Amino acid sequence: MSDELRTDRLVLRRARYEDAEAMHRIMSNRVAMRYWSSPPHQALAETEEWMASMVEAPPELSDDFIVTLGGRLIGKFGAWRLPEFGFLIDPAQWGQGYASEALVAFINHRRGAGGTELTADVDPRNEPSIRLLTRHGFEETGRATGTWQIGDELCDSIYYRLEL
Repeated sequence: MSDELRTDRLVLRRARYEDAEAMHRIMSNRVAMRYWSSPPHQALAETEEWMASMVEAPPELSDDFIVTLGGRLIGKFGAWRLPEFGFLIDPAQWGQGYASEALVAFINHRRGAGGTELTADVDPRNEPSIRLLTRHGFEETGRATGTWQIGDELCDSIYYRLEL
């Protein structure tokens, strides 16, 4: 399993415990976390616990990366539990094609690792993520209501799949 993926502008590398503080900048941002599977993190300890789960995840179940730009952490991309993947990019970096670039690298990586599919669970209101997935060949496989309780809000899901 590769420890690093490179694109023209990005390096996707394995997470380290010391990434928690930089990741907390993103995970405490309510805009960044709008469609994430948890409310924004209030305390650094919450992000440290999340980061530890990423670092310690067994490689046969997980294939997750930290996204860096010029050596600076700008997000996470990958699968905490294969084949379902997700991504979280710093809103200051949105609209510059980084998620698309990281997705192409991740798809190619999973193909090379013998993966057969990738899946994603997306909030129907998250139009940019839906456009990203469909632009890269993901197809909708179903919808469900009331799938995620995020704070006080009950959210819905659209499920996507890409055959590798």
